[in-house]
Amino acid sequence: MKTIKPILFCGTLVSLAFAAQAQFTPGDLVVLQVGDGSAALNNAGTAIYLNQYTTSGGSAGSFAIPSTGSSALVTSGSATSEGALNLSADGRYLVLAGYNAPAGTAGIASTTSAAVPRAVGTVDAAGNFILAATTSSYFSANNIRSGASDGAGNFWTAGANSGVVYMGNNSAATAVSTSPLTNLRVIQTIGNNLFYSSSSGSSRGIYEVAGNPTSGSSTAVNLINNGSSASPYDFAFNPTMTIAYVADSTAYSTSSGIGGIEKWEFNGTSWVFDYSLSWATNGAVGLAVDFSATGASSTGTWLASAPANTAFRGLDWAPVPEPATVALTGLGLTAWLGFRRRNRS
Repeated sequence: MKTIKPILFCGTLVSLAFAAQAQFTPGDLVVLQVGDGSAALNNAGTAIYLNQYTTSGGSAGSFAIPSTGSSALVTSGSATSEGALNLSADGRYLVLAGYNAPAGTAGIASTTSAAVPRAVGTVDAAGNFILAATTSSYFSANNIRSGASDGAGNFWTAGANSGVVYMGNNSAATAVSTSPLTNLRVIQTIGNNLFYSSSSGSSRGIYEVAGNPTSGSSTAVNLINNGSSASPYDFAFNPTMTIAYVADSTAYSTSSGIGGIEKWEFNGTSWVFDYSLSWATNGAVGLAVDFSATGASSTGTWLASAPANTAFRGLDWAPVPEPATVALTGLGLTAWLGFRRRNRS
C-alpha cells in the first residue's frame, strides 16, 4: 500500500545555516521557527526563521525574517497558536503574519494594535521578504495568527479576535467575515474562496467564505465539524476538493480514533470523518500533504526537531519561482503547480 506523508518534525537537528538571502527549492519543506536559541522563549516579540528541509529531513538552510527596523515582523515566543505558514494561491510566496515591532517588545500579544501594528509578510522563492500590509485597528490586545494571499496583492488574516480581516492593495483593513468572530487559527485562499480553521464554540472545524471578499460582511459556512472538544489548526484539500486532512492539536485518542492528523472525505453532500493517523499521538499544528499517495496504515518518521530555546510552528511546501525564472532554470511551472497541495482544478 502506498503511504501519504504528512510531515512532523522531531529527532535531532544537527545544524542550521543562517543567511541573509536563501534560495528555496520547490518540493522541499519549509517550517517556521520561533527564536534563535540564545534565550528561553517568553511572551516578548521573538525573531522568526524559515528553515528549509528535504522530504527526507536533510537541512537545506534557514532564512531570517527581519526582526528590527521598519520592516520587522515577529511573533510571540510563547503563543503556540501563532506562526502559521501558508503558500499564496499561485504558489509563489510563503505568507506569514505577526507584529510589526522589534524583537524584545514585551508582552507583544497583549499590546494594542495602535501601538504595535499587526502585519502580514511574504517571502518568494529567491528569499525576498516584503512586509506587505499592516493594521492599527484589528487584532488589538490579542493574537494575529495567520495570513493568506491570492498572489495578486490581496491579503486576508485571522486571529484570536476580529474575525477574517482583509488587508491588501494599499486599502484600509476591513473585517469581511465576523461569525465566528473569535479563536480563528489558520486561513488559506483556495480556488477563489477563503477557508479557515476555528476553535470557537461547538462548531469547531474548517469554514468557507465564498468569493475572496475584500469588503462587506460575508457569511462563513462550517464545512468540517471536528467536534466540540477539537482544536483544529492547519488543513489541506486535494485538487478535486473531495479529501481533506486536518491537523488537530488534540492528541490522538485510541478510544475515539480522532485527534492528531485527521482524514475527512466529501460524500457529495457533507464532509465525513474517515480516520486519524495513529502515530500522531501528541497532536499536530502544521501540515503539508502530497496527495499522490494514500494509506490509513502509514507510519510516521521523525525528520527534525527544534533546537533548544526555539519552537517549530507552521509548515508548508517551498514556494515556486516566477515563471521567467522557471524557464531559465529549466523547471516546469505546470509540473510544480500540480505538485502543490492546494491547487484546485
